[in-house]
Amino acid sequence: MLSTGTILDIGDHTVEVLETPETTRDRYRIRIVAEPGGPGVDNDFPHLHPTLVETFQCVSGEMTALAGKELVVLPPGEKIEVAPGLLHGFVNTGQDMLTVDSEVIFPNGYRPEDDLMRFAAIYDWLRRQGPVNARTGEPPLLQIAVLTHAYRKVITPPGIAGALIPLLSALGHLRGYRSEFPEPNS
Repeated sequence: MLSTGTILDIGDHTVEVLETPETTRDRYRIRIVAEPGGPGVDNDFPHLHPTLVETFQCVSGEMTALAGKELVVLPPGEKIEVAPGLLHGFVNTGQDMLTVDSEVIFPNGYRPEDDLMRFAAIYDWLRRQGPVNARTGEPPLLQIAVLTHAYRKVITPPGIAGALIPLLSALGHLRGYRSEFPEPNS
């Protein structure tokens, strides 16, 4: 489990852990800060969480969220809740930094094997350790597939991308990629 105060660099946005399941029992409280145009430009828009509830509250900036098939503009103070299995994502549609407070809620209580924030921490670690794609700064596609497949209970890309993850993961394992890494430094 990540500790309070940990800041993860996910590419086009950062995630700060405000509270952990250690104190809340069933959720992480996080703060997401995104440059104009992010998040979701390069890496995580849209996706779904098969077993998690996620909330997003716009603190400052201009936020457009996808929830299912609906696009919703959230001004500061407005909040949206995303049910398990619902396709979602959001993007900073303004010219200034976007700050979003979010909760990642484990409906059946916290279980380490279902830790979405651990997935995010490994992704951050992979971006920092390399190798990364010179154009995007992201880990290799087959490495991402191995990681995503290992955490398929908590994050899944939609459509054909999601359907290809098991195959790409198998290819990634053949190339030597793995899904377990040392605890990232906070």
